[in-house]
Amino acid sequence: MPLTSAGFMTCSLPFNATAAELCQAFPHGMPDLVVADMGGSVDLFALRHHRQVMKDTWGETLPLPPLVALLSRSHFYEPDLRLLIDDFLLPPYDPEELKHRASLLLFRRRFIEQGDTLVFAGIRLFLSLGRATTLTGDPIDLTRREFDLLRFLMSHRGRGFTRLQLLNHVWGMDYEGGERTVDIHIRRLRTKLPPETVKCLDTRRGYGYGFRVDL
Repeated sequence: MPLTSAGFMTCSLPFNATAAELCQAFPHGMPDLVVADMGGSVDLFALRHHRQVMKDTWGETLPLPPLVALLSRSHFYEPDLRLLIDDFLLPPYDPEELKHRASLLLFRRRFIEQGDTLVFAGIRLFLSLGRATTLTGDPIDLTRREFDLLRFLMSHRGRGFTRLQLLNHVWGMDYEGGERTVDIHIRRLRTKLPPETVKCLDTRRGYGYGFRVDL
């Protein structure tokens, strides 16, 4: 299991697991993430059953954990697909891709407040406003491009990106400036951000930049 090798604590259960079996497998409460292998299923009945058993086990009021489904293309015709899953992969299933998608969903669940505020490493990003503050509410004066670069790196923490990749994702593929632009913006961020955040800005020599989560 790729998630186990990546440091996640995992438990495998069949879709027809009972409430008692779920409680035994997860004695401390609902799991943080569900990965559902639907590759051999002709429909999504098993997912619907899974959701109901989870609610029966831990109650209707608790939000269900995010779910990554391993699908086949035939599942796209299921009308309630988007109501049942948070993300998906198609065959051939890439273990590294599964790890990154699971990690991103867990990150969003833990650090995004009310769907619009990203909180991590001493900083709060108001995503729709393009505004940043410290955790105590002090404003951080970032340009729109600095904010977009920081948001992208924080949203994909743990991964490294080349300067060209960052230009494509943050500035756009039609941007005509050079890769040096990324270095300049990273340097400006280091002068403006709290020390806790700066420590997470990871320079990968000879490659590019990332945002660390192991501090």
